[in-house]
Amino acid sequence: MQPSPAAARRHAAIALAVAASAYLGSLYVLQRLPGASLADPLFLFGVIGLAFPALAWALTRKPQHRPRARGRSRLPGVLIYLAVFSLLILGWGFSAINQAVPEDPAQSLAKLALKLLTMVLLPAWLFLRLRERGPAPFGARRLWLVFALMSLAYLAMQAVFGRGLMSLSQLAPAAITLLWAIPLCWVWQTLEAGLCEEFLFRRVLQEQLALATGSQVAAVAWASLLFGLAHAPGLYLRGASLLEGVAEPTPGWAVAYSIAMIAPAGIAFGVLWARTRSLWLIVPLHGMVDLIPQLAPFIREWTGAA
Repeated sequence: MQPSPAAARRHAAIALAVAASAYLGSLYVLQRLPGASLADPLFLFGVIGLAFPALAWALTRKPQHRPRARGRSRLPGVLIYLAVFSLLILGWGFSAINQAVPEDPAQSLAKLALKLLTMVLLPAWLFLRLRERGPAPFGARRLWLVFALMSLAYLAMQAVFGRGLMSLSQLAPAAITLLWAIPLCWVWQTLEAGLCEEFLFRRVLQEQLALATGSQVAAVAWASLLFGLAHAPGLYLRGASLLEGVAEPTPGWAVAYSIAMIAPAGIAFGVLWARTRSLWLIVPLHGMVDLIPQLAPFIREWTGAA
């Protein structure tokens, strides 16, 4: 049974209030660190958490069919699965792979296989039913336009504000290397990050949240928050915090960083899923978002370059 419109509005208000409180609390934790500045998280939220979702909303106006979640809510099972996945796979599983398969590209292939199993195949088998699909809100031509414009916006943002091009210039790959590395890196990121993350967090989690709350606003807010929090075990347990310049992470820091710096990235994709219901859009778009930041590491992994 779908919640009433009044209940849906109440769910939306609660979700936004919780998300805002969690974000402000995370900023408070982060600013207490020595030498910390709120400029980076606030700028990130302004661009990733506000501007890009607004662009996603503007590009998906006037759908052919009104998108809505379909089927029966299985939210409790999804939340339990997500908690177990975050702790066992993101927290422990990848560490086990790092130890068992220390060399790339074998390590990357092993991680991809584990992610496809635990983020796509198992959730699809446990929680999805084919008959729950409804009519597509947009046709292929409109989706291509959204993909092209959102991709250009993300690539421009990464080129101007990201560190990917600097890392690439330091690596200084040959032109012939870039000819094969750029398309293959995009394909890899589309599978490894796009398919795995968007399927689990948008197609499964956000869909179940929308069914349970009756509100796409609540679903986007909760899914984005949980998307960020799912990264906390990895930041704390796997030493992923070293990539962020924190040598001795605490659980509080991991949670705060996940909410303030990672969760906003899920908002635009949540908006796109809610309004288009198209994995064919958001999966390759996610790959495009990660292309520039991951290009230099991808070349190193597959060529052995220093």
